[in-house]
Amino acid sequence: MPASVWLMLTGLLLVLAPRPAWAHAELTKSSPANGAAYASTPSAIRAWFSEELADHGSYLRLYDAHNKMLATGGLDPSNREALRLVPPHLSPGNYVVRWHVVSADDNHVTQGSFHFSIGGAAMAPSTMTTSTGSGKTSSLPPLQLIAPVDHGGVTNPVALAIQTPGDIKQLTMGGTKMSGMGSMGATDARVHLHILVDGATIMPSGEQLKALGNNRYQYTLTLLSQGAHTIKIFWADNKTHQPAGPVREATCIVRQ
Repeated sequence: MPASVWLMLTGLLLVLAPRPAWAHAELTKSSPANGAAYASTPSAIRAWFSEELADHGSYLRLYDAHNKMLATGGLDPSNREALRLVPPHLSPGNYVVRWHVVSADDNHVTQGSFHFSIGGAAMAPSTMTTSTGSGKTSSLPPLQLIAPVDHGGVTNPVALAIQTPGDIKQLTMGGTKMSGMGSMGATDARVHLHILVDGATIMPSGEQLKALGNNRYQYTLTLLSQGAHTIKIFWADNKTHQPAGPVREATCIVRQ
């Protein structure tokens, strides 16, 4: 067979050959962990990912509660699958770490964030006030979505970690009815925990939440399909299902 024909066939085989399905860099772990409370400034802030990162375009940025950037960092010199920054002295309060990474193999960009606090301010026992259908006001405790980390990689079954200083038995379906103002968690039984997964509403009972300690509870989702899923949690009533306070949101990437 002439050499020209061989070259043509070889080129055709290269074109038709299946291309590799590139994975993308996903956050696998962070330090501080999402929602962690530190007594003092950590010596370093790190984020680990599922694959090697490109030098250009991969960074960490630290922000305070007023969205002021305090520090920035890049690739960890000792690990090309991790980012690292050294924070300045941090006063008591809440902080957000935003990450932006570029995969070394295909230049795909992913980004997300995690938060932590100094002095335990992230879950300080302050309350927010909401109006009930009867015209009365009730005090609602803070609510945080600790896990999954925003844009982090997870596997089935996905376990949510929720933190609140409120009485979870009174703030979930089937909780004891409370009226008027009261102590932490003493809220009208119409207002309780809502979980939204890709827009589908879940209203768990207290028995479906596993106590983890430190005001944290775990709720395990039914199996999710591979890919990205958006999770939201908030307090809402069981008639309008409208949020009665801040909505906490994270997007997780379910792997096989």
